[in-house]
Amino acid sequence: MADLAPDDYSLERVKQNNSHFSHDPKTGHFVLDPSTLRTTTVDKKQARDQRAAKLAEEYYDFVSPMYEQGWSQNFHYTPLSPGLSIADSMTKYEQDFAKIAGLKKGMKVLDLGCGVGGPARNLARHLGCEIVGVTNNAWLVERGQALTETANLNHLVKHVLGDFMHLPFEDSTFDAAYSFEALCYSPDVSVVYKEAYRVLKPGGTLAFHDFAMTDKYDDHSAEHRKIKNWIEYGNGIMRMPHVQDMRDGLKAAGFGQTIFHEEDMGNRSAPGPWYFGPAGNFFWANNWADLVKVFLMSPFFLFFIANRIYQVLIFLGKRPKEVKMVMDTMWYCCRSIAIGGKLGIFTPLYMFAARKPDHEDKRG
Repeated sequence: MADLAPDDYSLERVKQNNSHFSHDPKTGHFVLDPSTLRTTTVDKKQARDQRAAKLAEEYYDFVSPMYEQGWSQNFHYTPLSPGLSIADSMTKYEQDFAKIAGLKKGMKVLDLGCGVGGPARNLARHLGCEIVGVTNNAWLVERGQALTETANLNHLVKHVLGDFMHLPFEDSTFDAAYSFEALCYSPDVSVVYKEAYRVLKPGGTLAFHDFAMTDKYDDHSAEHRKIKNWIEYGNGIMRMPHVQDMRDGLKAAGFGQTIFHEEDMGNRSAPGPWYFGPAGNFFWANNWADLVKVFLMSPFFLFFIANRIYQVLIFLGKRPKEVKMVMDTMWYCCRSIAIGGKLGIFTPLYMFAARKPDHEDKRG
């Protein structure tokens, strides 16, 4: 991780990220200040939005190097395709996603929450469209630019520092916008959808897949609530949206009558489930690279190997105690996602595609 980490990467980043949460030993939940979840005034709403942005930025500051080395430059899950590795399944999935979204050569496309730009480079290379990626994390911009330059795609892919809740672009700038597992970091997804609506040209398309609690999620179930809470904590999300929140948000943004695709893309995964990696299921691995990915995400590695090694190193004074926070966070991330996926109450791959009406008076 050291060769990828930003210059100011330190355990202070870990402390900052975890400081947003406090642990309740009675329930096992990680608790955010309730005032950040419900707002009654403009000032409180702005404070909540700022805290959500800060939480997401600090989370990705300290996990991005691990994601890139342990998973890939594409910071999202993928449905498996028969006979393909995780990496090849991901490439195929992104191209299938782009086909549904209607992305084509010659378009100017916005990537909302672009990470280090893995999907943008794949789609720009495959389609020949111009892609502008926006993220609120300075290190992701710097790292993404370096990777794009190495791939000789500077003429097609740009990386911009900005907040997707307040996009730094003029109205009606883009032919299309897309996102992979990023919009859920907003405390109110409708705000991001409205911003996407604003910067899209009339007739432009917004397509995304995102983390969501499905219609099988029961808020009256203590088990379901705990899993949801652990997913939020392990992934640095302030408030996990429900699928219905997405539908309502798109309607509020102006896309209500123009949704042309809605699907849990995780259901396309075959022969194995999309969550086989975080579940630590080696059976569905197609090559050595897959085996390594699954091993690094498995509860066996995170709890019985990495955690134990760091406990010894901390005891010997070779590592500061805050290192354990990193391992704990990754454990909650992987275990909660695997359990939520198995129960069918959570998916990271819920897709919507909608079109901005050609005329503003059709909004609704």
